[in-house]
Amino acid sequence: MPRYSKDFIAEIQSRLKVSDVVGKFVKLSQRGNEFVGLSPFKNEKTPSFTVNDEKEFYHCFSSAEHGNIFTFLMKHKNMTYPDSIEYLAKQAGLDPKTGIVKGDRDENYQVYDDLKKMLNEANTYFKNSLNESSLAKAYIEKRGIDKEVIEKFQIGFADNKNGFLKYIDEKNLKLEDALKLGLVKKSTKDENKFYDFFRNRLIFPIKDYKSNVIAFGGRTLNKEDKNTNYKEAKYINSSESAVFKKSFNLFNLDLSLEDNRLIKDLLIVEGYMDAISLYQNNFKSVVAPLGTALTKFQIEKSWKYCKNPIIVFDGDEAGKKASLRAAMLTLSILKPDYSMRFCVLPENCDPDDYVNKNGRAEFNKLLSNSESLSDFIWSNEFSKFDLSSPEQKAGFEKRIRQIIPEIQDATVRAYYNKDYSERLLSFRKTQGAIQKHNPINRFVKVSKETIMSDRANKNSADSIVREKLIILLIIENPFLISKYFEDLGLISFSNIELSKLCSRVVEYMISNNDKTLENMSIKSYLIEKGFQQQIEVIYKPSLFSTYQPLLKGSQQEVERGFLELLDLQRKIVENREINQAVLDLEENMNEESFEKFLKLKKESISKD
Repeated sequence: MPRYSKDFIAEIQSRLKVSDVVGKFVKLSQRGNEFVGLSPFKNEKTPSFTVNDEKEFYHCFSSAEHGNIFTFLMKHKNMTYPDSIEYLAKQAGLDPKTGIVKGDRDENYQVYDDLKKMLNEANTYFKNSLNESSLAKAYIEKRGIDKEVIEKFQIGFADNKNGFLKYIDEKNLKLEDALKLGLVKKSTKDENKFYDFFRNRLIFPIKDYKSNVIAFGGRTLNKEDKNTNYKEAKYINSSESAVFKKSFNLFNLDLSLEDNRLIKDLLIVEGYMDAISLYQNNFKSVVAPLGTALTKFQIEKSWKYCKNPIIVFDGDEAGKKASLRAAMLTLSILKPDYSMRFCVLPENCDPDDYVNKNGRAEFNKLLSNSESLSDFIWSNEFSKFDLSSPEQKAGFEKRIRQIIPEIQDATVRAYYNKDYSERLLSFRKTQGAIQKHNPINRFVKVSKETIMSDRANKNSADSIVREKLIILLIIENPFLISKYFEDLGLISFSNIELSKLCSRVVEYMISNNDKTLENMSIKSYLIEKGFQQQIEVIYKPSLFSTYQPLLKGSQQEVERGFLELLDLQRKIVENREINQAVLDLEENMNEESFEKFLKLKKESISKD
């Protein structure tokens, strides 16, 4: 019995739908994106058994059985794991004895070697053709791609005159191999005529992790014809073949691994140009899916080199939807210690545009504020509900609880259940209090940061958010430090870490009294003093973006909001002290405790 590789098993899964495998043993009916049927594991009259092809699993609600095509055969037909692989390999048209796709290679691997030779010849042809095209060179110059980077990525060009077809003939190469690789296509009108698949396109060689060319991607250089309804695809890839499976490969993985096998921050972007532009700006570890939505195999491949990659898709609507799809797909295949982070770009902005307009430092800032998978999913779901009614709040909670069963790994699922349950509990507790007491409620909606803060601290959620906002306002608006220096020195925080942070800001003011204060220098000072974690929490996108109307308002609006926050903070602290004085009085009715109570009460009245 051969030992099957992960790639071979993944190849089986890519070729077979769960519904087709399960459908041989269970009568299924389609309902939306899923299939339903009677449980094969338990006698029942009402169908509770579901199959999801997109997420590649089945789930039985009556028996709690859950798994993929292999586990289904193991549990339903009592097969061993190797037996299930052999059974399904045959069904998928694969050879279970050798692990080789039937018909793709012969015993001497001659066919495979011929395909590799054709790919290398094609790469040479496209590279040489680039220098002969003024159109391609003008486009590259416009996009600001350096000569060194062009050579590094081996960027080429395909003309619209069947140049590659002529090249095959001149070099006495096999037309059959070019057809197998999808580099040449047969005419639908005349089977004796052929044409180049890539025409008038910039060409990007797609390589495996060992830098072997396995396919090509092409970007059109044709302008859209406004007089017709025809719109040419911006990007196309050569066909899948014996050496290329689109859903298993990532563009630029080979260069990403050039310096280090294990990558700290692996960036996943949408397209070739995004990857190339970031690479040129010294973000060397960056990959892209191949013109399709990110697949589970690509996610799992990225995990081989980085346990927590960062998704950096475009900031348009399509990019946001793609990010959410990637998040939900990742959720279903999570395993301990492996996840995804998400970097949200500004509206209608892609990584290429952003890094070229704003520079490397600003892009690094965005990356440092990337959200965890759990936070990203929570905030996305949160944004879909206006939460102005009990029904909407209940709908939000229901949706969150529906997400958790998507996680296949039992351990990860248990921790997500605990985490989201705690958030929902805080959500219930804080909704009324926040709406009632938040002094800047007229500026903004309540954010997930407000909701989550209660579980991280024993203090009330609205207090924590208020204190974070005070710190954020003075860092972003240093004029407040100079103007309200004494007030900041006297203010009391319920959160110890935030109190220390405010004290350090005041300390910084004292040491730089004769200098111009800048928010970046304040942040640098605080990080230097060991407050990096607190700074990251305060600058989380969820808090910053939610209260943006206040933070990015005019100087007068900022100052007014700041004073309101200070005033409310003072009153809450005073009330807390008065309440404590009352308790002390109840426990020990003496002159000292009574005088303390009267003093606090008088001070409160005089200030009001």
